[in-house]
Amino acid sequence: MKKVMKNMFPLLLILIVAFSAISPLQVRAAKRSKMHNIEMYVGEAYEYTNFSKVKSVKNSKKSVVETTKRENDDKYVVFKAKEAGKVRITAKTQSGTAVFNITVKKSKFEYKLYTIGSGEILAEVTNKNKVIFDEGKFRYTLKGTDGKEYASEEITVPALMPNSKSYVKIYFGSSAFEPDVSQSEIKMISLSRSPNRKYTNANKKFVIKDEVKSQVDEKVVVSVTYKNDGKVPAKGYLYVIFYDPSGLPIEFVNRFVSLKAGSSDTFDATGYLRMINLTTGQREPYDHYEIIKNVYTNELK
Repeated sequence: MKKVMKNMFPLLLILIVAFSAISPLQVRAAKRSKMHNIEMYVGEAYEYTNFSKVKSVKNSKKSVVETTKRENDDKYVVFKAKEAGKVRITAKTQSGTAVFNITVKKSKFEYKLYTIGSGEILAEVTNKNKVIFDEGKFRYTLKGTDGKEYASEEITVPALMPNSKSYVKIYFGSSAFEPDVSQSEIKMISLSRSPNRKYTNANKKFVIKDEVKSQVDEKVVVSVTYKNDGKVPAKGYLYVIFYDPSGLPIEFVNRFVSLKAGSSDTFDATGYLRMINLTTGQREPYDHYEIIKNVYTNELK
């Protein structure tokens, strides 16, 4: 018990999606000066408070980390990682002083876009960083063959695992234009994870059993049973991707999963094979499916 109390983190330090509101974790702050070494990735933001008014904030390199007070609350300081580099930030409040030595690393993602139906595009995001993010916000821009921009919106991609692919569907007005996925693009806006938690890849402990339940010309139904064989709760996403004979995706189903240790569950993934070849007028043939696991644990440190 004494060891736990000695190691208790004496401040509030929450990792958030930039510009989003959060529910603060109530942690009592010590009145003496504290030094904290933090690693961030470009696109991340931290929020710090010791529940007293912020008197001043010194920032050794504003181009690396931008510091602002939370809007309408002068008890919080927000750190936003802007570019790779190192910075020291000193936050003085009425209750004490905290010093942050922050190392910001470049964040790297790879993107692919696939047309999977009328008015539907599948966005594939690969996390090339060494850490797990709960989610990321990205902006897609759909362009025509002439390079003209027709649509641009933000999307949220969950469960970003190192060197793993995550997916989300993009919907657009198919009658308005036909996008050229080779010219369209995606860019990262912000990233989210919590520094108060330890993230661990749980894919090996998440056992999947699957089979084709039924198959007709217009759809395939896959039964998926999943079990958490680990010792702690795990959560994340399962992606069921349906492919044509050439290996291109033609349909996609995602499923949020959250299981206690030793528990299991089942769901049906229905792939509607509505992709029509515009030249032949025939439905694109279905060939096989794949299940991708992005499952992790995030226990309190």
